[in-house]
Amino acid sequence: MERFGRYLVLQPIATGGMAEILLARPLSGTRRYCALKRILPAFSSDVHFVSMFIDEARITIGISHDNVVRLDDFGQVDGIYFMAIEYVDGTDLAALLRTLSLTSAALPPIVAAAICRDVCAGLAHAHTLKDATGTSLGIVHRDVSPQNVLLSSAGAVKVTDFGIAAARNKLSMTTPGMVLGKAAYMAPEQARGEGVDFRTDLWALGVMLWECLVGERLFAANNPIDTLDRVLNEVVPPPSSRRQGIPVALDSLVMTLLARDPRDRPQASSDVTKALTAVVQQLAKTSAWATEGRFDAASLASYLASIEWRDDTAPMRPSTPKEPAPSPKDVTRKRSTALLDDPVLRPLMARLREDQEPWLMVDIGDRAFAIGIEDVALSAWRTAAACFASRGLLVQALAAHAPVRAIIDDAAAAVEIEAIGDLSPGKDDELATLLNRWDRHGLAFGVTPAQLPLAPRVPLLSDLGPKELSRLAEVVSVKRVKAGDVILREGDRGDVLYALARGRLVVSCTPGDSLNHLIDTGPDWGNDATAQDNGIRLDDVMLRQQRAQRVYLAGLADGDFFGEFSFLAERPRSATVEAVTDALLIEIERQDVEHIAAVDPAFTAPLLGFYKERVVELMMAKSPVFSLLPPEDRRALLDRALVVDVDDGELIVKEGTRNDALFFIRRGEVEVFRRDELGDAIFINKLGQGQFFGEIAALRGSPRTVSVRAIGPTSLFQIAGAALQAVVAKDHRIKLLFDAMIAKRSAEAKARVQEHHRVFFGT
Repeated sequence: MERFGRYLVLQPIATGGMAEILLARPLSGTRRYCALKRILPAFSSDVHFVSMFIDEARITIGISHDNVVRLDDFGQVDGIYFMAIEYVDGTDLAALLRTLSLTSAALPPIVAAAICRDVCAGLAHAHTLKDATGTSLGIVHRDVSPQNVLLSSAGAVKVTDFGIAAARNKLSMTTPGMVLGKAAYMAPEQARGEGVDFRTDLWALGVMLWECLVGERLFAANNPIDTLDRVLNEVVPPPSSRRQGIPVALDSLVMTLLARDPRDRPQASSDVTKALTAVVQQLAKTSAWATEGRFDAASLASYLASIEWRDDTAPMRPSTPKEPAPSPKDVTRKRSTALLDDPVLRPLMARLREDQEPWLMVDIGDRAFAIGIEDVALSAWRTAAACFASRGLLVQALAAHAPVRAIIDDAAAAVEIEAIGDLSPGKDDELATLLNRWDRHGLAFGVTPAQLPLAPRVPLLSDLGPKELSRLAEVVSVKRVKAGDVILREGDRGDVLYALARGRLVVSCTPGDSLNHLIDTGPDWGNDATAQDNGIRLDDVMLRQQRAQRVYLAGLADGDFFGEFSFLAERPRSATVEAVTDALLIEIERQDVEHIAAVDPAFTAPLLGFYKERVVELMMAKSPVFSLLPPEDRRALLDRALVVDVDDGELIVKEGTRNDALFFIRRGEVEVFRRDELGDAIFINKLGQGQFFGEIAALRGSPRTVSVRAIGPTSLFQIAGAALQAVVAKDHRIKLLFDAMIAKRSAEAKARVQEHHRVFFGT
């Protein structure tokens, strides 16, 4: 099994031309499985596509409907972008139609109408969504097709692929062949490159319904050009002309959906849902597939179970692995009856029993506190915090425990945070001991035993001891934000460091000068979103294409830090971060961090390690030279680097001396100069944050050819020449780049000296 970021990959489900689908489970410990849609590297490395992918995901993560596959998470791991979506066992409509075609069969009209009714209900919900201001979001799926309609073994019908459909369609304008497989479902206006709206999805629904009723493809041809020609020009025959037994109302609806002029199609998706519902209700009166005059999910499940699947037609996907449920005795132990009496707590408890999601304990605590059951609230919050900490999820643990700190006194809260910090991730016995003290109401049944690999280590927090974690918990603020709230804006001061405890955020920037600034300074994004770490570059052509639109850089999820670059480097924010769902944040003020570091030396080393990991490595990763190093080599150089702080005017290296260290500027600026025959300084260059100097002596062991002094207070990382030489020796490309850099700087120094002689000596 493979660990992929915050997920454990269990088995492959399917592979397509754009992504692979994998069954996975979150490492947070929840029992809820998901399907990971991993975008193939060719798309993940295209910045234009990535921006559209994130833009679409930020909208579609807010779609919540029984007939739409839920999008829970999105982001990137090691340069591979992904979506974590609801796992639907069973099959898809394409596989079902493919199976029926082997015997020249079609779906019974009631089955076809019921499936398309549910599809349309999901689409109608998305089509009418509005933002926080009441403005329509204008969501259009753009890729409605049988492959994107999932049918569960229990008879649920769900539309999938909202999250990448728009990005794929937009990208097809500049990338020939992108939509070859779906050309047969493109509406005429879409095929002509005109504007699309909800009626575009209704056309595709009409094509799909026609194929379900007839059992044949409607527009498919030998190549995409011929297919699109048929979409634009071929006369569409009524389904009833190809297959008997199709009701007149259904036949007429299909032809209305397939009107080539969008103005002649239904003008509201909800009207189509109502029409299909009426057809299903009428057919249910006489259909053998209906039960007691109704055709519902159980009826569809019964029909799917009757299909004789073959290996070459994609049989039903299996259900997720079954796990033993908690025994009734464990579930009811010590529980207050008030938990089951409250209409809000009752379903929360049922979901907790099913999913074992720690955040549900927090929700239970919030509700219990709201109705005045404080002891239950404390038990729930403490249990959730301990559960998170036992998985190594310290950001979530601090946020879950925050309401407790607001109720009990500071000394008691500090003791509890130290107990959380003392937990060894993955040690069930330590967790059980702590829960015996904290869980007074039998909520421990919602804690999953350590049967999964641990989540990735948490920057900064994982390196703190229990006392240092407790000190930090005293000064952090926990803040709730609403979907649509802007948390930080590019250009603002960066005095606050953030960690996302719960929810989803997106990082974006304005193209143009601010985007160039972003490239120069590095973005404020989380540990799953360092695009520069993975070789993604925004070239001039792409910049020109994106001048008029916002560029989305990353998605942030539970446990991610953001804003660290401007916070630690004391630079303005280089990107904007906004919430796409309601979210829970941890905020850390710079002055509080500096105070802790001043009074507690044990806090200094983790803070410096955080700076190296989150800021300096990012600056190295965007360097034309250091970016070629594998991330582990960059980290190795930084791990051994020493911090050197110098005052204004202080000499860092002196011309003619032997010192093989390479210097990387952490903060501040330096002046590079030489002395002429009279001892006067000849200015060579000025270097700032993120730049390095001393490479000639470091690589060649020769005396220093220039002097370097600080301009104002300056902080540097000093890397030993031997360490750099060992890394360079691994890859000849690195040596060639360093040689080119050395030649460039030598020529620059020579030119400066010649200019100095010309001006002052006339030679």
